[in-house]
Amino acid sequence: MINKMFYSRLILFKHIFDEVYIYSYISFMRIFILFLVFFTQQLLAASDFTRADKAQRIETFIKNLNAHKNEVHGGAIAILYKGHVVYKSTFGYQKDKFSEHITPKTLFPLASVSKAVSASALALMVEDGTLSLDEHYKLPYLQNPVTMKNILSHTTGYRFSGNNEIEVGYSRAKLLKTLEAQKPVCNPGNCYSYSNTTFSLIEEALNSKSLNLDAAMKKLRDMLHTNEIQIEPIDPDTPVAYPHVVRSTKRRFFFKLLPMPPYYPKVVPAAAGVFASLDGMIEVFKLNFGYRPDLISKETLDIFHTPVTPNYDLMRWNIDWGFPKKKLRSYYGLGWRIIQNVDKPEKSLIFHSGHISGVRSFIGYLPEEELGMIFLTNQDDAFSVKKGFEFWGMFLNNNNKYVKK
Repeated sequence: MINKMFYSRLILFKHIFDEVYIYSYISFMRIFILFLVFFTQQLLAASDFTRADKAQRIETFIKNLNAHKNEVHGGAIAILYKGHVVYKSTFGYQKDKFSEHITPKTLFPLASVSKAVSASALALMVEDGTLSLDEHYKLPYLQNPVTMKNILSHTTGYRFSGNNEIEVGYSRAKLLKTLEAQKPVCNPGNCYSYSNTTFSLIEEALNSKSLNLDAAMKKLRDMLHTNEIQIEPIDPDTPVAYPHVVRSTKRRFFFKLLPMPPYYPKVVPAAAGVFASLDGMIEVFKLNFGYRPDLISKETLDIFHTPVTPNYDLMRWNIDWGFPKKKLRSYYGLGWRIIQNVDKPEKSLIFHSGHISGVRSFIGYLPEEELGMIFLTNQDDAFSVKKGFEFWGMFLNNNNKYVKK
């Protein structure tokens, strides 16, 4: 913004201008051009201040992040500005302190961030005409035909997450048989219910068109020139960050190593079973947020990032939003969440987070600022997700108070 000093200078300029008699057109033009130069310099100075303020906020955020990240067993973080990585860090170990360090090439179980990655694979298919989001599929497990848009936005009409069944070891066949026994609560597109089970019907929809999830993921890897986005089976020689939980005694706390997630990756891979490295997710980020126009158009990306249905999921999350929760608006697009503050709807956050036992993940983008963050951890702790929302909160305020010192 143009500062007060500029206004005072402008008033002074006017007073001088009023006292000077301009007898020729040439003299007038000289003064007018001088004014334009002066005005442009002030605007440039204002823009520089904005960039400097943004840089200072990010620097403060990173300092705070570095001061606390060792509270997490291990992780990988990247901050991007206009598609360029401006901060990148990995820390901790894949298993225990005697194992390999986490690197940008280490795969993490993404939990529900898998939905955003699966949606990315389908977006490429929409872009090249292989897939239509509005075609109806008559799947044997659902009473009504649904579109891929219904599947990706959790609007199939069913209120069945399937999480309890998945976590006690149901096979995919048994899980889908259980879904078949459910009754819809509304027609497709008329209600929302977040569900790993119904989202995973991506597989059955693709299969009905002689397509499959494996091929979609391979196409995503090939187009992004990375092999670090995978679904099971994972190559045993690939470095993977194993899940951990915190345990404590009267004297100390410690990290307990957990086995690799046994159920979600096998039963609902499209919804919660993708593995990816930090470098792989950086490529997914660039693809999704307009920094790979050679691969996908803005028009296609907008379809996936536009809110399809409101929801109240985040109202239940234990997050310090930095503003009254009643001002929060939450939506689901196609494989992505979108949130806004009603006072500043232009400063939205497109994101997804993920959580299964021993794992947390976050990817988010602020379109107004062209800033985003990826944070993958191999510990069951909300630190990464809270930092993701804190990152968004920095740019909702005109001051820097949201960034905790």
